[in-house]
Amino acid sequence: MNNLTASTISKFSGLMFFLKRSKNDFEMVADEIENYSLKSALNGLSEESSFYASEIKNYLKHLGINGSIIPVTEFSSNYYDGNVSDIAVESCQHGLELQSLCSFIEKSLTRAYSDLLEEPLPCKSLQEIIIYQLNALKISFLKIQTLNTARFAMY
Repeated sequence: MNNLTASTISKFSGLMFFLKRSKNDFEMVADEIENYSLKSALNGLSEESSFYASEIKNYLKHLGINGSIIPVTEFSSNYYDGNVSDIAVESCQHGLELQSLCSFIEKSLTRAYSDLLEEPLPCKSLQEIIIYQLNALKISFLKIQTLNTARFAMY
């Protein structure tokens, strides 16, 4: 049942790695945020990222690909072009640090999902899961960006 190429498996592996890393990044940021709505949205995105990584892993197992043959290779250099701590210090005012983090991670995740969607996937349901996850994450990022902007808006 496994019709995935090594390139596709590597891209799935990288995506799962990045989703799990994003979970940790957003948990750290949420701990520093005082605004309840924004903290809740960040924690939700953190859990969503973890769930999506697990969903992909389980689907790959269903296709006969167990975790031991999924390599976690060169992904960080392909998609994760930096580190959360690399965000410029001068941007850390009026919520720009969170905006920078969200933009960075959203761009990286979108690229990872898009690259994966360019690969031949063995069944339509797997492609639908990938598209659903990508769209749901984009909505979550939009919500966080909106809440972040609103916390500094002058009334």
